[in-house]
Amino acid sequence: MVKKIWFGVAGGLMAGTVVGLCEALFVLTASSTGEYRALVYAAVLYAVIGGGMGVGLGIGLALLGRLWKGLSDAMAWSLGFLGVMLPLGLVISRYIVNKAVYQEQGVPLLGMLAILGAFGLIAGLVLWLGPIFLTRTPLQIMLQPKGTFAAWASMAGLAGLFSAAPSSGPGDGVVAPDKSATPPEGPNVVLIVVDTLRADHLGVLGGPEGISPNIDAFAKDGVTFANAITQASWTRASFATLYTSRLPSSHSCITKVSALPDDVLTVAEVMSERGYATGGLPNNINVTRSFNFQQGFDYFSYQSPSYFLWGSESVAQLSMYNLLNKKLRYMVGGKSYTVHEYYQPSEVVLANAKEYIEANTEKGNRFFLVVHLMEPHDPYFAHPYNGEAVGRAWYPNPKPEEADRLRGLYQGEIRWMDQQLGDFFGWMKTEGLYDKSLVVMTADHGEEFYEHKGWWHGVTLYDEQIHVPLIVKLPEQELSGLVVPYQVRQMDVSPTVAALAGASLPAEWQGKDLFDADSRKALSILRGDIIIEAPPVDPAAPPADPAAPPAPAVDLAKLERPAVSEQNFEGNIVSAYRQGGWKYIRANEGNPRGLPTEELFNLAGDPTEQKNLVGEEVARHGEMTAGLQSAVTDAAAGAVGPQGEGMSCEDCQRLMSLGYMSDCAAFCAGQ
Repeated sequence: MVKKIWFGVAGGLMAGTVVGLCEALFVLTASSTGEYRALVYAAVLYAVIGGGMGVGLGIGLALLGRLWKGLSDAMAWSLGFLGVMLPLGLVISRYIVNKAVYQEQGVPLLGMLAILGAFGLIAGLVLWLGPIFLTRTPLQIMLQPKGTFAAWASMAGLAGLFSAAPSSGPGDGVVAPDKSATPPEGPNVVLIVVDTLRADHLGVLGGPEGISPNIDAFAKDGVTFANAITQASWTRASFATLYTSRLPSSHSCITKVSALPDDVLTVAEVMSERGYATGGLPNNINVTRSFNFQQGFDYFSYQSPSYFLWGSESVAQLSMYNLLNKKLRYMVGGKSYTVHEYYQPSEVVLANAKEYIEANTEKGNRFFLVVHLMEPHDPYFAHPYNGEAVGRAWYPNPKPEEADRLRGLYQGEIRWMDQQLGDFFGWMKTEGLYDKSLVVMTADHGEEFYEHKGWWHGVTLYDEQIHVPLIVKLPEQELSGLVVPYQVRQMDVSPTVAALAGASLPAEWQGKDLFDADSRKALSILRGDIIIEAPPVDPAAPPADPAAPPAPAVDLAKLERPAVSEQNFEGNIVSAYRQGGWKYIRANEGNPRGLPTEELFNLAGDPTEQKNLVGEEVARHGEMTAGLQSAVTDAAAGAVGPQGEGMSCEDCQRLMSLGYMSDCAAFCAGQ
């Protein structure tokens, strides 16, 4: 009986190791983390899980052996192997197929039959060939404890060697490359991206007083674009547009299984080619090496959360690691939450930004640095930190009456982040960097507080989610204090940064420089720096009507840039077109959020988008649908192919902790 129990443990140990290594290899193949600790972690953790499951299987095998006298040792070992491999493998495979193939719409019957058929074939091969190989080849040593442990140790040791291998990814170990020999003409550039910051929650853009005094003061030194529209309402797709100046349908990094394609040209690559030292401080797993966002950066340092039990970015993508992480942390911490478990707070990220700037300044480099601040992304933490927090992961559907409380926590996060930014700007001034630098502050998307019967972000394209701040402080505070009323787009940011740095703009970029010759002249007129002289009067012309309003000094309609936003998130496929004070939104039939398939809003009279005018404004509806179709068609004509369509747990629990996943608990629990 003891012998049969051992076969269950041995088979389970090997099955767990094989499943874990397969998942780790899939993770590393589908991502670019630059480190391989997931291999050895999977070899150890999944072996422990498999061995533990094998104890129960072994007891069952012992009982079966009493009933079936012909149960051979090799068959018992094979059954122990299958008893672990089948449930673990099926759950993980179904999860991958659901994400990568069916876009979270659920695996249909035919898909499930295909998965079951594949595993049935594997089971048949193991039951047929396992007893043969375990009795007629050197593999028979696996039937002995020392043989199984030797095989497992060999696999774990090999995984450990790969895990310890140095990374070969771009920027590894590089803090400040020596680019001082030929520094480019142009300012140092700091691009600050605040995750989940709504435009209407800054004082300079009409938000509540006292929430953002330092950002408001910064805006007085720069140019504030009051109507900046982002091209997606969740982080990965939005950052992809920010970096590549392409619509989501063009850069193809639009779904949860997508990575940033190698074929796109990022602003970091353009700035590096220009001669800048390029640095990135990503603070959200969505925009790290896991999804290929390191392209063009000399230095790329994920501001990673505090990983549990010696984890890492690659380890965080293993499903069983995340289940263990969640269960043990809950047992230890209860309902007290710590910000470092989710992201690094702004004081930490900005301290690292100072270190990067100092290192490059000492070497005489011109630098381009992206700083990613996670406040006010959920979880919303109370300040000062006391363990209180509300997050999408554990509270996906708050009650409508809680909107004010959640908004208050959200505003507290903005207030905290604003204080840290104030200190950072003060440091730049003390170091003599502020005046001579180009500093841009924007956001990837906004947040919803039940304005349209929902919460959080990523599912809709209403303005609370796509209207974001955009403040550009030019060197020497040129055009300071100007508030620009016409519409611009997030995909205009990279062309603006590159042009101000003196770089040539790639032909495939779809955005435009916000300070090109025509725009700069218009901005100077708006600010009053240029006085438009009245044209000479034509004696033959009829006299002007004295009651007619004067002609505007600047034709804002010609400066406005039509904004397209696109979304493919959790089964909600949505696109929007915003132009001339109107907005059209189109959603897929039967979308999980329950969005209307078409909506049309007159933003001038209905800024909160409550009255759907489809069916009433027929001509305008036709114009807007045609505009959307034309823009998407043009963008898709130069689209790059998607990358990263196959993946494992896709940082499932890490993404879930930030609210991007909804079903990880069921997956990781084996349901």
